[in-house]
Amino acid sequence: MTITATKPEGVIHKPESFKLSDIASWQLNSDKSPVDLPPLQRSFVWKVSQIEAVWDSLLRGFPVGAFLLSKSEDEKLFLLDGQQRATSIALGHYNPWTSSDTKFWSLKKANTPVVWIDLAPKDKTNTQKFVLRVVTQSHPWGYQRIDHSKPLSVSDRRNALDLFKVSSDNKTERYINLSNKITFPYDANLPVPLSFLIESISACDDANDRKNAFWKDRLLAMCEKYLPCKHIRTKYLNSELGYLEILKEVLYSEEFDEDIYNAIKHIQQVLIPGIVVDQQVLKAEDERTGERKDEEDSTLFVRLNSSGTRIAGEELIYSIYKASFPEAKGLVEGIAASYVAPSLVISLVSRLAYAELQSNYAERQSTYPSPMNVNDFRKRIQDNEFKSILKEYIGDLSASQEIPGKAKQIFDCAISILLSEDDVTIPPVLVKSIIRKSPELFLMLLHWIRLKDCQITINEKKRALASITALSWFCKDERKYVRAIWSHITHEEFWVRDVLQKPFYGSNDYLMYPLISPSALKEFLIENVVKGSTLRDKLYPDSNSDIANQYKYVLKHENSPEEDNRLANSIWNVFIKEVIRNRYLLLFAQRRYINNNFGDFNQMENLEDTNTPWDWDHIYPGSWANGKWYIHANTKFWTNTIGNLRAMALEDNRSESNHLAPKLRLVDVEKEIDVREDSFVKSNDWAYWLKIERRINHNNTEMVAVHLSAIINRLCNIYTEWYDILRIGVLFNFEDKVHAELKSIVA
Repeated sequence: MTITATKPEGVIHKPESFKLSDIASWQLNSDKSPVDLPPLQRSFVWKVSQIEAVWDSLLRGFPVGAFLLSKSEDEKLFLLDGQQRATSIALGHYNPWTSSDTKFWSLKKANTPVVWIDLAPKDKTNTQKFVLRVVTQSHPWGYQRIDHSKPLSVSDRRNALDLFKVSSDNKTERYINLSNKITFPYDANLPVPLSFLIESISACDDANDRKNAFWKDRLLAMCEKYLPCKHIRTKYLNSELGYLEILKEVLYSEEFDEDIYNAIKHIQQVLIPGIVVDQQVLKAEDERTGERKDEEDSTLFVRLNSSGTRIAGEELIYSIYKASFPEAKGLVEGIAASYVAPSLVISLVSRLAYAELQSNYAERQSTYPSPMNVNDFRKRIQDNEFKSILKEYIGDLSASQEIPGKAKQIFDCAISILLSEDDVTIPPVLVKSIIRKSPELFLMLLHWIRLKDCQITINEKKRALASITALSWFCKDERKYVRAIWSHITHEEFWVRDVLQKPFYGSNDYLMYPLISPSALKEFLIENVVKGSTLRDKLYPDSNSDIANQYKYVLKHENSPEEDNRLANSIWNVFIKEVIRNRYLLLFAQRRYINNNFGDFNQMENLEDTNTPWDWDHIYPGSWANGKWYIHANTKFWTNTIGNLRAMALEDNRSESNHLAPKLRLVDVEKEIDVREDSFVKSNDWAYWLKIERRINHNNTEMVAVHLSAIINRLCNIYTEWYDILRIGVLFNFEDKVHAELKSIVA
């Protein structure tokens, strides 16, 4: 047997090593940097806790791993593995007060975090020796100190804002617009920017500088020059002495921990190894991509990212796309900017392109394009026809000028549909939430717009908005729905009632059921919850009720009456769960308040996240319904539904009002403040809020009923606002009289 040696595909060059300051300069001084990020790299995805952890490791002398780089033909180095660590190192050196032209690889300037270090922490986590604190645009006062993966509590954020606004300079600053240059970590004792500390100690040349406390003088001078020292007050630093005075006192005290100085001096000498490979290794891997159909993670790049924060799915597909079309990165990021992540843009556009490709063969109908895995995309990107269609969607560079493709117009049209309906303006944050929550529905909308060649009438926009919101909030299975309805989009609108109403897959399985009319919902809840004191787990419509009859309209097949009742109860149970907790409905009802106060805010990742400039405030105080055995079960339950919640700016929601009665929270007679309209409180629920003056005991049946009447009336008002404004019943209530109305509108 003869063994033939294979020629190495690439060359591993002599290892290099980099100081932390060198690594930081790759982005802080990018114009002169020998290291860049290759197009296939993803964005910066590390969490705040990971940034803090890597700096704690560096300061303690722990290894943080080598970097892997490739050398291009012009000797430029590309970072293949280590972007998250490199960016975290750069953030520790980043001084936003003096660095005006810094260009991070994957961070927008407005969103660049600032790293602080606590010089006198009273408490530390079990895993940290040094207490690093990171502030971001979404969390301008940082995260919790002990559990630094969790945001600050609402009360801590509110208190931080109160302390911040003590200064007259900050009176008009809105939470949404706060700059990281004027905020500070709240859950800390004595924080200073890490970059200040590094700069001050790095300037020390010998032991005499340390002995003479030169670095301390320099640090104090930098803090005095750049920081808003007059209004820095943290959770534990609220002394009349002031931030600068306390900092000076601690720095020059005999008890000051010199470990911080030693750690900073040590990291100046730290060298992090860099392994440099020839670019041929990557080329060889890419050439074999199509041959490995059974391996999703077949490229070197993916293998390198198999540990740490793994890259997969849409992010990896986007990376592969950037590697194939590096010049198109700006075009992709310009499609639906701030509403749709670039990775989701590529995912959706790739599926649209594949659907179009399929329909081109023998004039076949476009079939539903299933989500692509990495291998699917790699295989299809090798197809010249698919690649050509994809390029047509994204755009091209001609004579160094970006020419957007047709995807931009399609996406812009889709977002404009979701943003407005006549004089109704939907908050941008709500539009972004719908897209993130329901990408399949958004794909369906894009496909429909493409087929309409972006020529959408006003009436069609209304129906599309009504359908997307209803399907997003109440659909049983969005992907099944889009798959089932896809073929209908080629010859009729996706909201046509005959399609919405039909069972799919030849069974009695509806993916979208009728939505109960507000009048029927209100009548049922008042009769059963307020008057009948029915608890939630027993709350089902009677077989002869209007609600049951609306469901039976679509269930009249071969079912027995008992089976119809069982199915109706099952449908009702899903519906009522969606209604009572649906904060999307609440944002829609409060859209004028949200738009007036946070019109350009759309950063919210999900409705449970705390990085919003508003608080989800209880009108009837949540504390009044918690922790007491004598609270009625219905009082406890309904207090936490949207009927008792409102979105309210942190600046407006004062902590001292948390225990006030609803009428005092909604109207302050002395200050002449009436927030009923902003809070979406109507006359029919206000009449009941007025009567609630204190915590309600379970024995006081009259006040229990008043409390429930206030919440249920407001809950139904919120549901009615959406249902009536967007004329939901025309599409999603399947009674005959509604069907007739629909026919006249479509005609």
